[in-house]
Amino acid sequence: MSFMRPEAAEGLRRWREVLIAVLMTALGLHWLLTSFGIFKALGALITILGVVWVVLSVRRARFDRGGGGAGVVTVDEGRVAYFGPETGGTLAIAGLVSIRMVVNDDGSKNWYLLAQDTTPLDIPVNAEGADALFDVFSNLPGLDMKVVQAALDQPLAEDVLLWHVEMRKLH
Repeated sequence: MSFMRPEAAEGLRRWREVLIAVLMTALGLHWLLTSFGIFKALGALITILGVVWVVLSVRRARFDRGGGGAGVVTVDEGRVAYFGPETGGTLAIAGLVSIRMVVNDDGSKNWYLLAQDTTPLDIPVNAEGADALFDVFSNLPGLDMKVVQAALDQPLAEDVLLWHVEMRKLH
């Protein structure tokens, strides 16, 4: 038996990293303002690291769509895997050449990941584990995460190309 509504529990789960980062920042700020010597310096360091962590965790929390969609996404050892009810597959992150936001007929959105020499992955944004794609996307050179976040937040009338690089020639 839970004393919390499921929606509130889901909100806390989604924003828990932000809450922990804010608490760490508050601790560092407390040490910075009330201590002296080594604890004052440690408080300054913790405050700086905490502020950076807060910013990054807010971005990650806004990217997360809560799961519950069709399929499961895993990111492991340089590969993205999607196992859905009708489709699925894996691709190497190093081989990614294109990322699109695809709008379905019902208004739902999918990530369309295209890698060189593999079958593309069509992943619902709310698939279980799709929040792990944040780390994949944020490490791609030239991908603007603000554009990705805008595509997630705003209703789209058509597909959007978020990132693209030229195909690598093998010979």
